[in-house]
Amino acid sequence: MHKKAKKPALIAAWFGFAMLAGCSAPGNDQVFLPIGDARPPVLVTVNQVDSGLLELDFSEDVAMVADSFVFQPKGIQVNPTVDGKRIQVAFSPRLDPGTACTLSGEAEDRAGNRLKFLISFSGYNEHPARLRLNEVQPGKNSSASNPHRDYIEFLVLENGNLGGATVEWASSVKSYRYQFPAAEVRAGECVILHCAPEGIPAERDEIGSDCGLSGGIDASLSGRDFWTSVGGLPDSTGVIAVRMREKDPACDGLFYADTDKAGALEIKAFGGLPKMLADANIWPSAGGAPAWEDAFIWKSSTSRPLHRTEGAANGKSAWYVGDAGSQSPGEEAPREAVSKSAAKKVNNKKTSP
Repeated sequence: MHKKAKKPALIAAWFGFAMLAGCSAPGNDQVFLPIGDARPPVLVTVNQVDSGLLELDFSEDVAMVADSFVFQPKGIQVNPTVDGKRIQVAFSPRLDPGTACTLSGEAEDRAGNRLKFLISFSGYNEHPARLRLNEVQPGKNSSASNPHRDYIEFLVLENGNLGGATVEWASSVKSYRYQFPAAEVRAGECVILHCAPEGIPAERDEIGSDCGLSGGIDASLSGRDFWTSVGGLPDSTGVIAVRMREKDPACDGLFYADTDKAGALEIKAFGGLPKMLADANIWPSAGGAPAWEDAFIWKSSTSRPLHRTEGAANGKSAWYVGDAGSQSPGEEAPREAVSKSAAKKVNNKKTSP
């Protein structure tokens, strides 16, 4: 109805302009403006209040277009209500933490200008687990006797749900992002995110109570394994950032660099992750702006993982390079490195009748 009413008005406005222009040419002080409001409302902010309510704030008072709201996944009922510039969308039942959701719909202003919108978001986590980076294996170790592939190990500091917890990592040219599915965890557990899986059926996410469900390289019988194929970790120089929820500030991170790096960093370097960590005081910057010297500097090695120092503060002083063979996914403390002679004896013992 609104579109039918506006179209003649718009034609009339331009017809009036044509008639005026035909009578005399406008002077420099004459300006012709479109008649009426021709701009649709703007969606300014989207805010999840909790797992059952989403708020959409617009630039002006709006009304909902009837039956235009569509939500995924199916099985969730949506009940939108309007109050001036805000549309509140209630969900029933409440959304599970970390659930991938989309909401589309239409809103119109008093002049009948319509805005179509499509929003993607994750189900709000009301009780997020608190995670701490504990060990990182950057790069694949193709050793026949002790192979390892890229992984990030977390220690759970506080009980909660992993759903929606977000991990980002970046090299100088690429950035990646992973979001955990819903899984209840307890303080003291280890969570391993495998970033370079082989793609075999045994590599299964352990979202339930069985932490021995998964197989594959570096899978842990005691830790909780998750697998992602979005992209591997940078071998020698990279940044890792962790958020408890999708839109939260960073709660932990790691910035590591090869020994030949020095000087200032561009603000947008590594997808802006070093600056984000510095602003959150997760990875302090000595000079006020991120620089290579702020990173944990090391001589990269795929056989030697990076370990977190127990009880240490944030920043490069909280990390050290482990011994070769000290990889320990699923265990809070690093595994004691095994000498080649000892490893040989163990292997001989395993193969003996």
